Amino acid sequence: MRSPLRSCLIASCIALAAPLAFAQNTIDQKQEDISYAMGGFFQSGLAQSFQTSADSISGAGIELWPRAEEDGPVTIALWDALPTQGGVKLAEGVAKGVGTLWADTFWKPVKAEANKTYFLTFTSDTPIFIIGGSLDNYKKGMAYANDYTPFSQYDYTFRTYAAPLPAQTTPVPEPATAAMMLAGLGLLAGQLHRQTRRRPSR
Repeated sequence: MRSPLRSCLIASCIALAAPLAFAQNTIDQKQEDISYAMGGFFQSGLAQSFQTSADSISGAGIELWPRAEEDGPVTIALWDALPTQGGVKLAEGVAKGVGTLWADTFWKPVKAEANKTYFLTFTSDTPIFIIGGSLDNYKKGMAYANDYTPFSQYDYTFRTYAAPLPAQTTPVPEPATAAMMLAGLGLLAGQLHRQTRRRPSR
C-alpha cells in the first residue's frame, strides 16, 4: 500500500515539473493582400482591427516591405479598443523586424470573445514599411494610421494566432521557491529511504 509520505513526494514532484506550457499556436485571422508599402513606422498610430473566431489570442504578425538593409525590433500589442478611445492593452510582444519577412510575436494566450473587435498596434524605431492592400479584402476590420485615423478600405498584411487557454492559472514558482521545494523533496526522499531500510522484513 502506498504510504502518505510516498504520495506526498510524488504529488510534489508532479507540481514542480508541471509549469504552464504554451500549446502550439495556429493562425486564426489573416489578410494576405500585399499590394504595396502602406504604413511606415515613422507614422504615429498604426493599428489594425480584427475579429477573432477563436476563444483566445496568443500572438500576431505583420509582413514588412522588402528593405533588407534595415532591421530592428517591432512591437505588436493587443488592445480591446484603440488607445485613443480608452483601450486597455491586453498583451504585447517584440519581434525581429527584417524587410521581406513576417514579424511574428507570441504571448501567453489571452481569453477572447469570438466576433468581438480587437486591435493590434504596431511600433518600431526602424524605418521599415508594413505591407498592405486597398481592396478591403478583410471584412472584419480595417487599417489605422496617423494618430489612429481609420481607413475603411485598407488593411495591413497581418495574421493573428490562437492557442488553447491554460487549464489552470497556478503561477510558476520563483527560482528561490523552486530551490526550497527541491531541498524539501530531497529531505522527504531521504526520510522515505531510511524508513524503507528500517522496516522489518516479514
